[in-house]
Amino acid sequence: MKQAQASKLLRRFKQAFCEETVARLGRSSGLLKRERKMVPMTLVMSLLRCFANGQCTALADLQRSYNALSATPMAYKPFHNQLSKQAFSRFMQDLTSHVLSRLVVEILKPGRTGLLGEFGRVLLQDGSSFAIHPALKRPYPGRFNTVSPAAVELHVTWNLCCEQIEQVVLTPDTFSERAELPPPATLRGDLLVADRGYINSAYLHAVATHGGAFLMRAQVKSNPMVIAVTQGPRSSRVVGKPLQAVVGQLAKRRPNDLTVCWSVGREQLCCRLVSYWNAKARQFVHLATNLPAERYDAEAVSQVYSLRWQIEILFKEWKSHASLRAFSTAKAPIVEGMIWAAILTAAVKRYLAHSAQLVARVPTSTLRAAKCAWLVLGPLLEAVTAPGSAQLPAAFMAALKFLSDNARRAHPKRDKRSGRLAVGLQPCWA
Repeated sequence: MKQAQASKLLRRFKQAFCEETVARLGRSSGLLKRERKMVPMTLVMSLLRCFANGQCTALADLQRSYNALSATPMAYKPFHNQLSKQAFSRFMQDLTSHVLSRLVVEILKPGRTGLLGEFGRVLLQDGSSFAIHPALKRPYPGRFNTVSPAAVELHVTWNLCCEQIEQVVLTPDTFSERAELPPPATLRGDLLVADRGYINSAYLHAVATHGGAFLMRAQVKSNPMVIAVTQGPRSSRVVGKPLQAVVGQLAKRRPNDLTVCWSVGREQLCCRLVSYWNAKARQFVHLATNLPAERYDAEAVSQVYSLRWQIEILFKEWKSHASLRAFSTAKAPIVEGMIWAAILTAAVKRYLAHSAQLVARVPTSTLRAAKCAWLVLGPLLEAVTAPGSAQLPAAFMAALKFLSDNARRAHPKRDKRSGRLAVGLQPCWA
């Protein structure tokens, strides 16, 4: 393992969980008004320990975890009362934002001959919703009233190469997904990849106007006009007609590459529409993009869009291995605070997995790390809170050694053929 690289990564970890910073966030959020039994740093460490194995299901578990670390244990009722305050939710959101901004590691980079090298960032946008306690249906109404009267949605903007969360927003499930897209002016020189729930012709026009690139799944009902054919059916059959009228003419055995046009007020958005047949779903998948055809043919566009699956893996880690949505309580601040705690826990696990990959120079699986990192997270967190810092370097290196041995990717060669490396990305240490 490279000691210099490990020392740099350790400094970032220490900055993310600086006790003075955590206390400051506790005071600014209102959680720590006076020096009482509730200590912000102890609360954070207990939440991380309890959430890490994905088995935490009750507030009593958190209270016991807190008491195991605290010099002044708290009874259940005062502990519950502190977490029921809106200040707890604000504290956890502020802390999560602080930690996410510090635990950033670039682990992928475009290869010299691969795709995506011309973009400063490749941003993946998606959302994930889940039901919460029905009593919270007023502040958090769900889209499916009968099954889930109360539900929340997390809208995430994710930077692919450094696997950093650029933005995460917690909203009621009924809120518009499009409202959480990055401002078009911030996407100059970047590529935005998103699912069909986010597509909006006016937004895409603004992204292109500001010098950004987009790749979004489109719906047939958006019904743009076909104005040219690069690959697919004969031009005479589809040009000058709306998409809904020509879907039956599209080829199923090979991708279709069309040029389509949407009306955007007094202007028009003209871009490519790559369509291919999904035999399993028995329907066409339509991808709207302004990626240049001379560099990104129809197959390459499909490959780049497949990278969006990486954000689905992120959501799986949150839900399956960080106790997201595990709590059933009618207290909105507790629900919100626990959601942020789950995201924080998953971020720490990912940082350790990425650090192990860079230092040991072996491909690691963030999903495997999410499953087993709890085995080394306890000693690491104890070292963080221990007086002085003598224990922390050894605990950090031990965690990286464990993950480099036990969380390696199962099929690194397959990643180059059909996984996230198929588009020309490569590990930064390669």
